[in-house]
Amino acid sequence: WVINIVKYYRIYEVVEPKRQLLSQANDKLNGANEQLTVVREQVAGLEAKLAELNSQFMEATAEKNEAIAAAEKTQSRANMADRLVNGLADEKIRWTSSVESFGVQEKKFVGDVLLAAAFVSYVGAFSLSLRNSLVLEKWIPDMIERQVPMTEGMQPLALLVDDAGIAQWANESLPSDSMSIQNGAIVCNCKRWPILIDPQLQGIKWIKKRHITEVFATRPEEVPEEEWVQPPPIVKEMAVVQLSQGRYLNAVELAIQNGEAMMIENLGNEIDAVLEPVMMRAVIKRGRAMVIKLGDKEVEYDPKFQLYLQTKLSNPHYQPQVCAQATLINFMITLDGLQEQLLALVVKKERPDLEEQKMELMEQQNGFKVKLKELEDELLYRLATSQGDILADTELIEGLETAKITSTEINAKALVAKETELQIVESRKAYVPVAARGALTYFLVDQMWVLDHMYRFSMANFVTIFKKGMD
Repeated sequence: WVINIVKYYRIYEVVEPKRQLLSQANDKLNGANEQLTVVREQVAGLEAKLAELNSQFMEATAEKNEAIAAAEKTQSRANMADRLVNGLADEKIRWTSSVESFGVQEKKFVGDVLLAAAFVSYVGAFSLSLRNSLVLEKWIPDMIERQVPMTEGMQPLALLVDDAGIAQWANESLPSDSMSIQNGAIVCNCKRWPILIDPQLQGIKWIKKRHITEVFATRPEEVPEEEWVQPPPIVKEMAVVQLSQGRYLNAVELAIQNGEAMMIENLGNEIDAVLEPVMMRAVIKRGRAMVIKLGDKEVEYDPKFQLYLQTKLSNPHYQPQVCAQATLINFMITLDGLQEQLLALVVKKERPDLEEQKMELMEQQNGFKVKLKELEDELLYRLATSQGDILADTELIEGLETAKITSTEINAKALVAKETELQIVESRKAYVPVAARGALTYFLVDQMWVLDHMYRFSMANFVTIFKKGMD
C-alpha cells in the first residue's frame, strides 16, 4: 500500500501540473473560440455588405451601359435621320411636283387612257401622217367636244412609254424616228398578237434582239462550290418559223408549253386556219391547267407565251377576222428614219471616229436613262416595302445614299455627254445632204414596181449599192 501511495504521489506530482495546464489551455481555447465566433459574425456581415455593394455596383454598371447604349442608339438614329433627310432632300421637290401632277392626272385619266387605248388598237397599220391626222384632227377635237376630261396637249406616247423604255429600245436596235418609237409602244402594249408589216426587216430585227436571253449553267452537286468555275452563258434566241416549212406546228407547240416568245415570219395574205385558236387566244381551263387547241390536240398553255407575226408585203390584204384577232403594225421605213440610217453609213465611211464616238455616246446616254429609272424604282420599292422603324433599315438608307451618289455622277456625265453630242451633231451636218439624197433615191426606186413588178429592190440591196457608190 505504501509503495502504491508513493507511486501515486510521484505520478500526481507529474500529472497535476499538466491537468492545470490543460485546464488553462481549455480556458484559452474557449476564449479564442468565442473571439473567432465574433470575428466570423463580423466577416459574414462584411461579406453580406460586400455582396450588397457588388449588386448595387452591377445595377449601376448595367444602368450606365443601358444609358450609353441608348445614347449611342439615339446618336445612330439621329445620324440615320440626317442621312435619310439628306438622301431624300434632292427628291423632295421632284416628288412633290409629281404627287401634285398625279392628283391632276387622276381626274383626267379617263380621256388619256381612252386616247392611248385607241392609239394602240387602231392606228398601227397606218402611216405617220395618217396617225397624226387621226389623233390631232379627229379624236382629240371629238373628245374635247364631248367634254371628256383629258390632259391638255396629251400625246399617247406619254402614257405608253417613258424615256428609259425608249432608250432600252434604242439599245435593242430600234430606229429612233418617231414612227418607229410609236410602233415599239404599240408592240409592247397591245393585247392582241402583233403582225408586223415589215418589208425592210427593221421590226423583226428589233424583236429578235429584244428576246435574246442568256442562260447560265448551274453548278453540279458533286462539284464543290470553291472549285466551280462559271462557264460563259449560252445565248438563246427566240424561235423563228415560217408557215411554209415542215412541222412548224411542233415549234409553236413547244413555245406555247414553255412560255417562250416566237416569231412566224414571211407571212402571205393568208394565215393557216390551224393557228386560229392561237390567234384568238381561245384558252380553255381544265382544272388548274390551261390548254389551247392546236390542230387535232390540246396543248398546255403557259401565260408567258408571246407570238409575233411578220410579213414582207408592203400592202397585205388580210381577212377582217385576222384584223380583229391581231394588231397590224406598219414598220415600213420612213424618210426621216432612212435618212438617219444612211447618215450613219456616210459618217461611218468618211469619219469612222465620229460615228464610233456617236454610237458610244448614244449607248452611254441610253444606259444613263435606264440606270436612273432602275435606281428610282428600287428606291421607291424599298420605301414602300420597309417594315417597322425606317431609321433602323440600314440597308435602305445605304441604298439611298448609293443611289444619290450614282444619280449625281450620272447627271454630271449626262451634261458632259450632251455637250459632246451637240459637237458631234454639228460635225455630222456636213453629210446630211448625201443622206437626204440617198433616202429620196430609195423611195423613188421603191415606187418603180408601179411600172413593172420586176422593178423591186430590197432595203438590204439598196444599202449595198449605196455603200458601193460611196466607195
